[in-house]
Parts: sequence; C-alpha cells; structure tokens
Amino acid sequence: MSSFYSRLAGVLAVLTGLTAHAADKVTYDEHVLPVFRNSCLKCHNPNEKKGDLDISTFSGVLAGGGSGAAVASGDPDASKLVKAITHAEEPFMPPNSPRMADKEIDIIKKWIAGGLLESSGSKAIASNKPKVDLAAANTSTGKPDGPPPMPQDLLLDPVVHTERTSASTGMASSPWAPIVALGAPKQILLYNTDNLELAGVLPFPEGYPSDIKFSRNGKLVLCGGGYGAKAGLVVVWDVTTGERMLTVGDEFDSVLAADISSDQKWIALGGPARMVNIYSTSTAELEHAKKKHTDWVTAMEFSPDSKYLATGDRNGGVVVWESASGQEVYTLNGHRAGITAITWRGSELVASGSEDGTIKLWSMRDGNQARTWNAHGGGVLSARFTHDGRLVSCGRDNQISVWDANANRQRSVNFTNQLPVRATFSHDGNRVIASDYSGRVAVWNTADGKPLGNLSLNPLPLAERIELAVKEIDDALTDVDKAAAGVAAAEAELQRAESLQSDVKKTDAAREKVRMAKVELDKANANVVKARAELAELKTAQFNVTVFQARDELAKKQREHEKLLASVKDNEDAVAKATNALAKAKKRTNGISDQLDGWNNVLKQDKRNADQATAEFKKAQQSLTKLEAKLNRAKAELAKAEADAAKTPDNQRIAEAVTKQKKGLEPLQAEFDAAQKLAAGKQAEADRLTKELEKTRGELASTQKEAEQNAKQIKTLTAEIKQAETDARTAKSNAERLAREIEHAKAQAEQLAAEYKELKTASAETRKEARL
Repeated sequence: MSSFYSRLAGVLAVLTGLTAHAADKVTYDEHVLPVFRNSCLKCHNPNEKKGDLDISTFSGVLAGGGSGAAVASGDPDASKLVKAITHAEEPFMPPNSPRMADKEIDIIKKWIAGGLLESSGSKAIASNKPKVDLAAANTSTGKPDGPPPMPQDLLLDPVVHTERTSASTGMASSPWAPIVALGAPKQILLYNTDNLELAGVLPFPEGYPSDIKFSRNGKLVLCGGGYGAKAGLVVVWDVTTGERMLTVGDEFDSVLAADISSDQKWIALGGPARMVNIYSTSTAELEHAKKKHTDWVTAMEFSPDSKYLATGDRNGGVVVWESASGQEVYTLNGHRAGITAITWRGSELVASGSEDGTIKLWSMRDGNQARTWNAHGGGVLSARFTHDGRLVSCGRDNQISVWDANANRQRSVNFTNQLPVRATFSHDGNRVIASDYSGRVAVWNTADGKPLGNLSLNPLPLAERIELAVKEIDDALTDVDKAAAGVAAAEAELQRAESLQSDVKKTDAAREKVRMAKVELDKANANVVKARAELAELKTAQFNVTVFQARDELAKKQREHEKLLASVKDNEDAVAKATNALAKAKKRTNGISDQLDGWNNVLKQDKRNADQATAEFKKAQQSLTKLEAKLNRAKAELAKAEADAAKTPDNQRIAEAVTKQKKGLEPLQAEFDAAQKLAAGKQAEADRLTKELEKTRGELASTQKEAEQNAKQIKTLTAEIKQAETDARTAKSNAERLAREIEHAKAQAEQLAAEYKELKTASAETRKEARL
C-alpha cells in the first residue's frame, strides 16, 4: 500500500508541474498588490487613506487621491506613484524610509507600462496621453515671435442660429492680435476687433460656453462650459487653424471658470462642485483636486509667470494656489459677496471683483490688500486688465468703466437698459468690447468713448447672408440704372441749355447737375462692386465649409481606420492569447486524463483492499462466533459441575473434574479474547479502507468535473478563436476598404483646397478692386 501511494504522489507532482506556468503579464492581483502590502498599505488603506489615497484595491489605485491620478496608463515616468517611490519627486514614499527595492519598483513600472492590468484576464487600459505637447517655450512675456496668431481659413458658417440672442458670459480678447472670442450656444465666435468682421467659428457641441480665455501667447483659445446639472469640460483650440488640440475634465455640471497657464503645462477648472481641479496638458490627467471653497467656483486665472492660480467663489472667498504642487498659498479674506472676476496685473498683483461692488487688489508678497475701491454700486460683474495696467469693469449700475493704474476712473459709458455681463479691452487697449443680458455686444473707442459698432452673438447662416448679398447687388444695380438715367437726363438738360444759349447761371447749374448725377452713378457703381466683392467673399466662405466638411470627413475616416487597425491587432492578440490558452488546456487535458487513469487504478486497488478487509473481518467474525459458542458451552458445563460439587462437597472426583474444567476454560477464554481483538482490528481496517475508497471516489469525481470544465473551456476557446479570426478578417477587410476611401477623400480634400485657394485669390482681387 505504501509503495502504491508513493507512486501516486509522484504522478500528482508531475501533473501539478504540467499546470504551473510563469506569468507573462504583470497584474495588480498577482504582482503589484503583494508589493503594496509589503511597503504601502499601512498608510494607504480604507481606514487610513493618507493623502486621500487607498491602494488596497485596484479601483482605489485608479481613483487616485487628493493630488489627482496616481498612475498614468502606459506612462510610468508621468505617474505620481512612480515619482514618489523612486524619490524623484516629493512626497517621498515610503516616508522617512529608504526607497523601495529596485525589483519592486520595476514590478510597478512594468505594470503601469503594460496598461494597468487587474488580472491575467483583464484588458489593458488605454493611455489618455495627448498626441501633442502644448508646453510653451517663451513664458517671460507671453508675446510670440513673429506676427501674432490670427485665424486662417476658419469656418465662417455658424453652428446654430437661434430666433433670439441671450446673455453670454464667455468673452476674451487675444493679448496680441485684434481678435475677440464670444461664447454662443454650441460655438465660439471669433471677431476681428479692427474691422468688426467675423473671423471664424469654433464648434462647441458639448453645450454652452461659460468661460473663455486666450493663452498668454495668443496661440490657443480655451473654453469651459457644458450643460448645467449634467456635464462639463474644457476644450482647447489652435487659434490659427481651428484645430481642436485638447479636452480635459469630466464634470457632472457645467464648468463655470477655467484657464490655462502661460507655460501651457496646466489647465484649471471649477464650478458648482466647489472643487478646483488642475490638469496636466502633457497627460490630460487630473493632477490636483482641491476642496477649499464653500460655494460654487465662479472665477479663476493663472498668474503670468504660471507660478500661482487665483480662484474665487460665490460666497466671496478668494484662494491663491501654487500651480505645480496644488498647495494653498493664501486665503484672501475681505469680500462680502460672490466673486465675479479674477484678473492679474503682472505676477505680483491680482485683482478680484465682487457682487459687493468693490474691486480689491492683492499683493502676492504677503497676501494683503494693496488697494480696494467701490467700482460699481450694486455689484461688479466683470473686470479685466490690459498690458499697461488699465482695467475695464462693468456692474449693476449699468456702467462700463475704464480705470487707470491708480484706480482712477478715466471714462464710463452707459450701455443699454439691460445689465452689462462682460467687458474687456482689445489687444492694444484702444477699444472696449462689452456684452449685456439681452445678448448685444458693442465696441467703443477707449479714448473718447464713442461707439464703433456691434458684434453679433447670433450671426446669420452663410446661405441667408448670400441671399441678402444677392439682393443687395440687385438693389445696387437698380440704383445704378436710376443714377445712369439721372446722368442722361442731366446731360440732356445741359445740352438744351447750351443749345438755347441760356444764361450762364442756368448752364452752370445744368453742368453741376450733370456732375452730381455722375457722382451718384460712380457711387452706385462702387456699391455694386463692393456688394459683388462681399458676395464673392461669402461664396468663398461657403465653399470653405465644403472644404472643412471634406477635411472633417477625412479625419473621421482616418480615426475610424485607426480604430479598425487597433481592432485587427486586438483580435489577432485575442487569437494568439486564446490559442495559447487552448494549447495549455489541451496539455492540461492530457494531464487530467492521466490523472483520471491514476485515480481509477487507485479506486480499483482501494476497492480490492476494502473487499479483502471486509472478507477477513467476516471470517474473523465467524471464528469469533464459533469460539463464543464453544466458550459459552464450556461455561455452562462448568456451572453445572460447580452446582453438582456444591451438592456433594465431599466428592473428590467431582471436585477434581470441576478444577479440570476451570483450567480448560482459561485457554478457551484467552483464545476468545484474542479472536475478539482480531475481529475488532479487522473491522477497523475495513472501516479505514472504506473511507479511503470514498475519498478516492471523491477525488475521481472532482477530477472528472475538472475534465468536464476543461472540455467546456476548450470548446469556448475554440469558438473564441474562430470568432476572433472572423472579426480580424472583417476588420482587416474594412480597414483596407477604408484605406482606399481615405486615399479618395485625401485627393478630394486636396482638390477642394486647391479650388478654395483659387476662389480665395479671386475674392481677394475682387475686394482689392472694390477698395480701389
């Protein structure tokens, strides 16, 4: 028996070896969690959560802590966790201890690089790292080298046109170019502040723009907004091309305030959640989530040197944060009502406007007030500095005011009967742009306060503007005909006066009439040329919509193509993974088969042993029964003899017979006791072997169940391989088809771009002719 079980143990060891394999992927469950248990969980568990970080679970690691995301999928070097454990960045982890062993650090790095797998069956988490680096090189003044960034060939057709306009809280001027950005439903409108013409439209399908900012170099425009009580985010565009560069934030309410630092490393946002969230533009990941404000965050702006971020809330609170670390620097107390504006004058002074009617200037040297003044009775609604230190503000007194660097009011203008909402300077400070609650946007000359014109928050679609331009041409041609008829009539009148030799006075009057008629004719002809030039520009802009649509369609096809190629790779990986698992399962099947044979052999041997032990027990029991009967008869005879001896105590013969019977009974009793002990031993052996038999049957049943599960797994894996191969072929076929469509779309887009270029040149010539 012992030699058999030794051989069985050897078989099981071999089978166990067949199932063991080295992990080819680093996962949280198998590799990372043991490292955390060894070094980190004492401080970062559900009960402790230092830094608001719990890494005792996979979801806890992904959630991050008070400083934002702890890990960035696919990018170990950008992960805060790696920076902390390698002592590359404070806070060092573990605290007050040597850094972790290189072997443990490598495990965590490989896990992050591999896509943050939870288990061996998990799918890698896609990296959110942006494809472009927005970091700006020159941040000392923010002024870019060369010409200031201006919109080039942007869309001029509005995304939506509504029956009426409404208030817009999104307004910002480029710091270096004559461009102002206005927020309207589902779009940002860019206007040229020199000629007050629409320069471009940036689609914002995510909702309503609440806050707009230009980057300090003027190359980017940022919008925070969304839908109230539903969703919020921040989008960044390239001003020149209109390309959408970056999207950050995933709020459950609209973003009310946002800004981008001058070095373009950070984007901050805030809103009804009362949180100040700071994102990295290099990873699009949340770096800091700060909870300090007691009410909605309504205003924020980075300092020009990117060192600080100032934020204000609806309760009158103003906080200054360190941009890089997210640490609180100052709490600026003093306002008695909600903050409506935050604007910096250099990097040493920041101004805050409030519904309490005051504008306060704060020094960053000590966090104290440098100046405060009552700007608008009833409340300040907007405030903005320009380069030379002047400030423009508006408030509930319906005034738009310009203040010099010493907070002296230089000029005020009344707007409309509606409250003003926002006011800002143009890039050079020579013009003021302001909007009111009715949706009107007006422009004034800063020097004398004279109105220069209006900007529309609800421009007409190009098709309607073209119709109006055509009608304008028709009206202008009618004016030309009338003017030509007037010239003909005046010349006829002059001819009559000259032929009749009228007095000089009448003749001169007729000549003046001819001259004036010709002036009107020239003016009418000029109006026709101008109207045709405007129509040519509108048609060019309309054609540009077609160009944009072609480019957009091409971009969509390219994105879809990338997804299909990724799908092909995923399916090929799935085939490889399933094939590998299938090979292991088949190998395991062979092992299980051998194991089943082994257990069947053990079962047979155990059954034979149990049957033999049972037979031996029965035989011993039968022998014991016979001995017991014999012993009982002997005891009965002895009792009878003793009874006879008691009757005749003096009978020597009977006494001797009793003694002899007693002596004969002793070995018989000993034999019976031995037989009884033997039977008990045989019974115990039989019981033990029966239990072993039942155990073996259980092991056999378990192995059979494993075999059935393995067979199901093989069937499932085979189906998965077949499906993945089919999906891969389909995706590959679709990718090839789409690649052909992309080539066609590229050619079409290039052709349209060339046609647009020719049309634009022709339009420019027409405009030049109109100017001449």
